[in-house]
Amino acid sequence: MRKIILAVTVFLVAVAAVQPGAAGSGKRIVLMPFYDESGYRGPWELRYEVPTMLGDMLMDDYYEIVPIDSVVARMEKPKKPGLFKKFLGLFSNRKERQKVLSDGEVLAIARDLDGDIVITGFVEDFTYKHMGGGEPMIGGYRYYSAKVNVEQVRILNVSNGQQLGRTINAETDRSDKGLGLELFGKERPRTVEFYSLDSLDFGSKGFLSSLMGQATVETLNKVQKDIRAVVSLPDTNWYSYKKFRVLDVQQGVVTINAGSGDGVKSGDRYRVYTSESGVPVGKITVTTVWGDHISKADIIEGRDEIRRNDVIMPDL
Repeated sequence: MRKIILAVTVFLVAVAAVQPGAAGSGKRIVLMPFYDESGYRGPWELRYEVPTMLGDMLMDDYYEIVPIDSVVARMEKPKKPGLFKKFLGLFSNRKERQKVLSDGEVLAIARDLDGDIVITGFVEDFTYKHMGGGEPMIGGYRYYSAKVNVEQVRILNVSNGQQLGRTINAETDRSDKGLGLELFGKERPRTVEFYSLDSLDFGSKGFLSSLMGQATVETLNKVQKDIRAVVSLPDTNWYSYKKFRVLDVQQGVVTINAGSGDGVKSGDRYRVYTSESGVPVGKITVTTVWGDHISKADIIEGRDEIRRNDVIMPDL
């Protein structure tokens, strides 16, 4: 019987693997385009690039990130400007103005995308500056600084519209303060980087190795850590229970390597999966918590299928 279940599940997994968006078995997160208030005037669309990179940092086997293209497709398209507005646009920031959405509008989009969590935010600063002195053809110096500031990152529970945790703000300043002498017109690598940065793809290897890329990654890494501290399973910790396993099976009773130190209590129910492929094979109920990391449980489903080293996860 166990072999039949394994074969069927392997087939179903193979089919699911080719379906878009099949990855992820926990929270489905919708990252809205961020509002770009930085004044950046380059080729990158920060309102899309920044949340996309943040989503890449969050995505794992628990968090499923809805592609930004799918989010944009659900948003109301801005009206095309008239001739007069087009004329005025010649003398202002040519980037498309972004409508500030209400929480209700944001939640409606997230629900349409079957999201569990929706995240919004602002890019307040995204600058790369340099200063220098001296005569380039004889000798001089350069000083470079990059600053990335992301603010008002809010996490909303799609089901009830409530904000989870506090509003997140993160900022990073990176600088190259070396004397950086430039002799006889020879450019330093940082100078070449500064003037060629906009020719790179956002998030590319060249971008990530740059001062601007390092500041961006450091800022978003702070944000994703704060998000992970807030967005978790309601009853347990995903990253802890992945290690819990069946240690022994004797006449309908199993011993598991989880106890009071892991938050386990008598009466807790767990699903049991094969360690090889994650096939569900049964359920157990904790009867006795023996210690910090050991408990006994009765098998309530799968008495003949559960084996040693099978993985257990809370039955939510």
